[in-house]
Amino acid sequence: MQKKLIVLAVSGALGVPLAAVAQNVSIYGRANVGLDNYAATGASLGTANFVNRTRIFDSGSRLGFRGRENLGGGMEAYFQLETGVNWDSGGNFGQSGTSNAASTGFPASRDSFLGLKAGWGELSFGRQSIFWANGLNAQTGANYINASADGLLTGLQLVAAPVTRQSNVVAYTSPRMGGVDLLVSFSPSTQEPASFTGAGQTKGSLLGLNLKYRMGALYVQADHAATKNNGNVQGVNNTGDKLGVSYAYAPGSRAAFIYQRLQNKMVGAIGSISLAGDTLKTNTWGVNLEHSIGQLGLYAGYFRGGDISGGSGATGATGTKSTAYHFAVKQHLSKRTGIYASYNAIKNEANVFTDFPGGAYTSGPLGAANAGADVKIWGVGVHHSF
Repeated sequence: MQKKLIVLAVSGALGVPLAAVAQNVSIYGRANVGLDNYAATGASLGTANFVNRTRIFDSGSRLGFRGRENLGGGMEAYFQLETGVNWDSGGNFGQSGTSNAASTGFPASRDSFLGLKAGWGELSFGRQSIFWANGLNAQTGANYINASADGLLTGLQLVAAPVTRQSNVVAYTSPRMGGVDLLVSFSPSTQEPASFTGAGQTKGSLLGLNLKYRMGALYVQADHAATKNNGNVQGVNNTGDKLGVSYAYAPGSRAAFIYQRLQNKMVGAIGSISLAGDTLKTNTWGVNLEHSIGQLGLYAGYFRGGDISGGSGATGATGTKSTAYHFAVKQHLSKRTGIYASYNAIKNEANVFTDFPGGAYTSGPLGAANAGADVKIWGVGVHHSF
C-alpha cells in the first residue's frame, strides 16, 4: 500500500497519467552508505595521495520503477527503469572525483528495458548486464556490503572483461526446463558511428550467453561473452568465459567457487608487459562464503587473478598477479535494513594496479603509474532496501 501511495505521488509530480499507475507499477531502490578509510600503499604513487583517505561513501545505491501488464492469452508486457544515485554527493560523481555518468545521475543509467513474456520465454530490449553478475555464486558486494573480492573478475585493468553493462541490447531468455534456462544477448555495440573514418575502422558487435542451472540447494552458472571489433577497430576482440558453482548448505548460508578466463586481442602497448598487437590472456579463480547465524551474516571471499600471458614486452607476465579478499559481518535489523563492518584488500605484484571497480567507488582509481600498490579499505555502513 505504501509503495502504491509513493507511486501516485511520484506520478503526480512527473505528470504520469493515473492509467499508467493502474498497470501494476512499483517503485523500489537501495541506499548503501557509510564511513570508510581507503589506502593504497607500497609503490610509487606520484603526486597522488592515496594514504588514509577517510570518506563518506556510497556503494551501488539505486532508484527504480518496475511495471507489468497482462495482455491475455498467457502473454505479459513488462518494463524496468533503473537509475544509479549517489546519496553521499547528490550528483554523478563517485569517490574518485571523476564523472561516473555511466552508472549514476541519469535515467536508465542502470539496467533498464522493455519486454514481452509468454510460454516461449522472454524478449527484452534496452540497457542490460552481460557477463557481469554472478547470481547466487557471488552477491556479497552487490547485495550485502560495500565492496568484495569478486570485483577482481571485472577489475583486472590489464586484461579487460568483454562487457559488463551494455546499452542497445536485445536479449532472449528461454523457459526454465529441468532447472535450466538460457539467456542470449546481442548488441550492435554502442560505439557504431554514422560513418567510419581512419584506417581499420569497421562495425562492432557483442554476443553474450548465460546458462543457469538450479536444483534444490545447487546453483550453477556459465557465461560466455565476446566483443568483435571493440571500439570499431578491426581485430580488437575481447572474449570471456566463466563458470561458477555454489551450494546452500544451510538457510542463508552458501559456499561458492568461480573460475574465469579472459582474452584480449590486438591490445596496445602496456608498460613493459605488452607491445601493440599482442594477445593477452589471464585466468582468475576464487571462493565466496555467506554464512548466517540468526540475524547475523558473516561474509568472506578470496580471489586470485593474473598470470597474464601473451605479452612480448620486456617483463612479459612477470609480476602480473593480483589477490583480493574480504571479510565482513552484518547485523540484519529487519528484512530491509542492516548495519555492517567490512575489510577489503587487494595485493598487487609489481606490474599490475588492480583496484576495486564499480560505481567509481575507489578513491584513486589506480593507474599504470601506481603499479604494485596494495589497496585496503576498512568500512562501516548502513544498507536499506525499499
